[in-house]
Amino acid sequence: MRHVKHIIGLMSGSSLDGIDLALCRFAFDEIPSPRHIDWQIIRAETIPYPPEWHRRLREAPRLSGLELHALDAALGRYFGEAVRTFLQSSEKDCDAVASHGHTVFHFPQRGISVQIGSGHHLAAVCGLPVIYDFRMADIAAGGQGAPLAPVVDEWLLPDYDLCLNIGGIANLSAVVDDRRIGFDIIGANQILDALARRAGHDYDAGGGIAAAGTVLPDLLQQVLADEFLTRPFPKSLGNHHVQEKTLPLFDQYPAAIPDKLATAVEAIARETARQIHVLAPSGPKRLLVTGGGAHNDYLIARLRHFLDDHIELVRPDKMLIDYKESLLMALLGLLRLYHIPNSLPAVTGARHNTIGGTTAYSIKN
Repeated sequence: MRHVKHIIGLMSGSSLDGIDLALCRFAFDEIPSPRHIDWQIIRAETIPYPPEWHRRLREAPRLSGLELHALDAALGRYFGEAVRTFLQSSEKDCDAVASHGHTVFHFPQRGISVQIGSGHHLAAVCGLPVIYDFRMADIAAGGQGAPLAPVVDEWLLPDYDLCLNIGGIANLSAVVDDRRIGFDIIGANQILDALARRAGHDYDAGGGIAAAGTVLPDLLQQVLADEFLTRPFPKSLGNHHVQEKTLPLFDQYPAAIPDKLATAVEAIARETARQIHVLAPSGPKRLLVTGGGAHNDYLIARLRHFLDDHIELVRPDKMLIDYKESLLMALLGLLRLYHIPNSLPAVTGARHNTIGGTTAYSIKN
């Protein structure tokens, strides 16, 4: 018997560009299994954060406990309104919403990772079951709770040897010795977007500002000296590390914004290429590149420059580039519904498989 589920994946990324919503269709026999699911992103939309929400989320790490819980509830209601509006223009019924929430703290070494956007408030507003809190089960089992992206690479994208997602933080996954491994690489769009905002732009469209700049060798050396880059995987990079350790290097360096952007792009491209060569030292390999950074033509050009000829860089259609993380959340929600492990211990370092996610229901008469 063929089973079909429609799930909305909801993602709020560290670059604070907005809420990504994707209505995803999954079809499978009996129960889902890796590489045996037909899937489709039926419809997707990004809802930009207005300035007030952008400010509130940027300031969230500095709030008191009471204030953070209040923001959690308010963001959940805001997410719920976004889902309800999104569904009004969709002709498909939806079985559930799978929400990542918005990360405020990620300290797996201390046993915590906090994503706000209350699933209960979200469910109360949109009227659908909401699956949320996907990281803590893995962290409780001794894992990093991240990156999660390799799960969608393993289940839905088997035609690629390596999968690179350039979001607020760049992460990479690959199959090595018949097992999937993955890890965070370096701060990416968080840095590029922050620098672009210093020059009055929301982001550096196509990398045009960076392309006009000159790489600053001293600054580049400082960025690439970050001890995180030399840590063995499994490893995950928290937003706090990027905001408190990496971005200040750029802000404190006396140079023009184009030169800082050129240097940031160079650091991202060099470190990413270095890690790719570690995982794929020889033989023909296909590299899938997604996330907002895949639209940065200058960054992609610099990455190609540092990659060996045996690596084929593939940029897919715009829907997958922009909404892979929302597709990921929908997949994690699907697996949670069927009580199937939805993290990869080889990626996160957990002691065993876990089934992440808590479900909130809103039962209306």
